Amino acid sequence: MKEPARTWDVAARLDDAPLGALHWLVLALTFAVAATDGLDAQIIGFTAPQIAAEFGIGNDRLGPVFSAALLGMTAGALLFGTLGDRFGRRRTMIACVALFGGGTLLTAFAGSVTQLMLLRLVTGLGLGGALPNAVTLVAECAPGKHRPLLVTLMYIGFSVGGLLGGVIAGSLVVEHGWRAMFYVGGGLPLALSLLLLALLPESPQYLARRAGTGGRLSVLLARLDPAGAYDAHDRYTLPEATSRADVGELFRHRRVRNTVLLWLAFFINLLVLFFLMNWLPKLLVDGGVPLAQAIRVTVMFNIGGVLGALVLAWLSARHNPRRMLAAFFALGAIAIMAIGLGDGRFAPVAAACFATGLFAGAAQVGLYPIATQVYPSAVRATGVGWAQAWGRIGSIFGPLAGGWLAVLEPRFAIYFLVFGAPLLVAAAAIAAMRDA
Repeated sequence: MKEPARTWDVAARLDDAPLGALHWLVLALTFAVAATDGLDAQIIGFTAPQIAAEFGIGNDRLGPVFSAALLGMTAGALLFGTLGDRFGRRRTMIACVALFGGGTLLTAFAGSVTQLMLLRLVTGLGLGGALPNAVTLVAECAPGKHRPLLVTLMYIGFSVGGLLGGVIAGSLVVEHGWRAMFYVGGGLPLALSLLLLALLPESPQYLARRAGTGGRLSVLLARLDPAGAYDAHDRYTLPEATSRADVGELFRHRRVRNTVLLWLAFFINLLVLFFLMNWLPKLLVDGGVPLAQAIRVTVMFNIGGVLGALVLAWLSARHNPRRMLAAFFALGAIAIMAIGLGDGRFAPVAAACFATGLFAGAAQVGLYPIATQVYPSAVRATGVGWAQAWGRIGSIFGPLAGGWLAVLEPRFAIYFLVFGAPLLVAAAAIAAMRDA
């Protein structure tokens, strides 16, 4: 006699599941997505001095070149975050990885500043769409008590990608020119997209909201939660109220305050960080620092970001996560201002950049676990995507503002006083959020 169909609360089963091989596989694959995203997002900073020299452009025209990809990232986060909620995190993320890989590879063949900007714009669409879906996929596969840690570990991939990009660029760009860096930056994500097609599963929470997915969902849940006896004919539910995948849901059910404050923190931090990632190597080279050393300063920033994210994750597991994040923002403001005190000298600037990554870089990683907790599954990728989009808007203004400031030819320290202070506002925004 056939057993009657049972009803499973998918979120509850996932929350109580032990960490298993599939959790680690999802983490490894999405970490690789974040790493290639981080490499390709920062690649223009590593190559800017040579690009400027080849095309004969000054600092005033570098700002728009830097911001072209960032404009695409903003549109990509808005577009592909919503598409991820509607059509699945997996397929949307794979499409984004292929898009930014192809765009980066084609950039190696750019023959003018206009072509360079257009290709960086297209690349940015994929860069902006990949991370909201990767963050959401990890969060929706992870057991409840391990979710913040796994999301943090996944997003550390962005800093690792920047770190590896700096290490590679330190020799590749100097010896073979800037185009060689774009060959590497394009080829890696294109190869990764094939691996994702073969190995990456869909979010079980996304499948639970779709009709006719009982067979796929029962197999996937059995891999994530071996203790359950799942069947294709069982009923799979989520405890949350059904929501539409649109931005209006981000302001319903008392979410207004948290949504606005989260957007503000994303906006400010990425404005500051992308100013640093794009302009710091160029400002150092202008001050007489050799290109290889200027790239190594960026490497120090990314090393600090990786270590700081691990420290923040450890502290957040033991103390109030928002208080820890607010403290990291405040310390990041101090670290950025300290870069200016180095007055362009390699050793003190490198040390201050390490501290900036340790605090401000890690704070960016720490924003994502909080973003995934603010919104229910039906609008989670939309929520993360819109928060990241506001961050990307900030990231557009950061490099542009650096260019506007450069026209005034201020002292080296002024750049970092101007861009350090706003992180204190981000610290206050996070401290003022309500518990989700």
